[in-house]
Amino acid sequence: MRPDMIDYAPLQATPTAAESAQVLDAARRGDLGEETARHLAGAGARSSGTGCLVGGFLAIIMLITIGMMVAQGEGDGEGLVVGGLFLAGSVLLGVMVKLLADRGERSGAGRLVRLVAFARANDLSVEPEAPARQLPGSIFVANPHARTMHRVHWPDGGLSFDVATHTRQRPGQGQLLVRVLAVRLDVEPPRLTFHPGRRGGVQPAAILDTDVFPGERFALYAATTAHAGARAFMTDELVALLDDHDRPMSAEVVDGWFLAYFRNHDELDERGWRQVFAVAEAVVRARDAYRAWEGSCRSGG
Repeated sequence: MRPDMIDYAPLQATPTAAESAQVLDAARRGDLGEETARHLAGAGARSSGTGCLVGGFLAIIMLITIGMMVAQGEGDGEGLVVGGLFLAGSVLLGVMVKLLADRGERSGAGRLVRLVAFARANDLSVEPEAPARQLPGSIFVANPHARTMHRVHWPDGGLSFDVATHTRQRPGQGQLLVRVLAVRLDVEPPRLTFHPGRRGGVQPAAILDTDVFPGERFALYAATTAHAGARAFMTDELVALLDDHDRPMSAEVVDGWFLAYFRNHDELDERGWRQVFAVAEAVVRARDAYRAWEGSCRSGG
């Protein structure tokens, strides 16, 4: 899909109350996937639980303190009044935390509605919350708490493209979010890794000491015997898009998958979406270029 043929307006447009209600009702019914329905069903429980946890914890501590003061005869009237005020403040704090959590849930729901509106306006499939995916990229490791969010997928040039935000586990550093464009190719380029000249959001594992373009600011790694195949797939067009000065992206080809990693994981960012579709188009043409290169090799050209 050409980037200039996409309607980006819904990404920033404020939906009407009726449009929001229609999308959220459809999501709760499971029309946008079971994971999305479960996420929305638990929204109220999450905010209430957060408020009760904060306010309840402080209230229990204050109740225990007041009880000990009374039991030991150490609490005068003034002390009990102060304790009571702290107790009331704890409850009020819990209520405020719940209200802030509710506000966050409403903001998340608003973003969900805009993402769905964007997908529908462009005939894209969308799952705001999706089953966690373990992609073959080198940045992914086993993570029982993994999430896959904001998943949008579409066909192009006989390939099925998928862009989504994933949680990934970093050894010793907890989790972080990464937005990934993924496509299972119908050709078999060699295993390769691309690092842009300016560091992108994540850095997939390099194939050490096998830089196809030594001396360049960017780096394309592949096995020494696979340099020609890696270069045939990584066309000048694709390299230029990934090595964008303002929005560099790292990438890799693993087991027949092409994976590109975004620096920005905002699912409503128009520039990010333009980059998504531009890279997807370039991958289709890179696939064709690699197929032509393979044919030339077989024919001895």
